[in-house]
Amino acid sequence: MKTMSIIGIVWFSLSFLCIMACLNTNMQASAGWGLLGMLYAIPFSIVGLVKSVQSKKPDNSVTQELLYLFELKEKGVITEEEFQAMKMDLLGR
Repeated sequence: MKTMSIIGIVWFSLSFLCIMACLNTNMQASAGWGLLGMLYAIPFSIVGLVKSVQSKKPDNSVTQELLYLFELKEKGVITEEEFQAMKMDLLGR
């Protein structure tokens, strides 16, 4: 994501400079550079959107998972042995 941001800044700057340089002399070249800038911006926006959606998923910490396992043990869903095995698995990560 960081690399795409750097490329985007450089690409946008170059596109903007080329658009400004060609604006008075060649409108087609100016429009072409604008189109190329947009072709980069669209995939970058999609990737940014997907990354932000993925980052909103809750990240269960080991402590939260241990509390959840303890609740399951207290409710009788899992046995003491299963709880200890799962706890050791979590702590071994």
